[in-house]
Amino acid sequence: MRIIKKINNNVAIGLDQNEKEVIVFGKGVGFPAIPYELNDLSKIDRTYYDIDPRYYDLINSVDERVLLLCTKMMNVVSTKIIAEWNPNLVFILTDHITFALERFNKGMAIQFPYSDEIEQEYPQENKWAYWIVKNVNHNFRVKLPKGEITCIAMHLINNQIGDRKGKTETASQRSDRILKFAIATIEHDFGIQISRKDLNYYRFKNHIAYFVKRKDRHEEFKDETSDLYAMMMEKYPDSFKTAMKINDFLKEEYHADCSQDEILYLMIHINRFIQRGL
Repeated sequence: MRIIKKINNNVAIGLDQNEKEVIVFGKGVGFPAIPYELNDLSKIDRTYYDIDPRYYDLINSVDERVLLLCTKMMNVVSTKIIAEWNPNLVFILTDHITFALERFNKGMAIQFPYSDEIEQEYPQENKWAYWIVKNVNHNFRVKLPKGEITCIAMHLINNQIGDRKGKTETASQRSDRILKFAIATIEHDFGIQISRKDLNYYRFKNHIAYFVKRKDRHEEFKDETSDLYAMMMEKYPDSFKTAMKINDFLKEEYHADCSQDEILYLMIHINRFIQRGL
């Protein structure tokens, strides 16, 4: 295997024998001068294929124990729920759990709502999300709120690629599922609870509904807002990060990134929720 880029001393990017890019974990794999040939493959502990480069920085910023635990847990879940999984899911889950642990350790006891609806509609995903939370609590000596089960179940639901369980979704059902994921992501990232009776919620719900209709019709939304996009991205980096998480999910749904205009409007909606302090 040829190592072509260092992430840190123990993580690097390599090319396998088929010239396919892969993230390589192993003690000291990133230490030698780059590029080089890694001939002793026994030094490799784990490999990850088809990972979005945006997650490379995450590897340096998270506790490796969390990443290792998420890897082991997804190895189990993927044998219990037979599906084609988004290859980025381990890193998405790692990011989510890292943030949840940080909030817990800082005493930010935000009680995210537990969804009985998700439990009823997706019993398998909910069951294994419960198992994941139980494992995190045991390994890190914490007690995450019950609502984390719903948040993680949503990640499991939304990171299955292709036709879910052979069911055909209506536009309304898809819109509702996207909305639930987006709201759960915003609530989780900013430690807020969004009232489902608030005007901003209905505005966002309508925005998602129109987004789904446009995508289903293969229509693109363009509003020539590049200057405002750049300003918002610089001024509100946290909102941008959350908007990009929602974009990652939408990319799996529609096999394309959102336009800058769509991401801009996601940031605007996110900021409305934050400013109301709901």
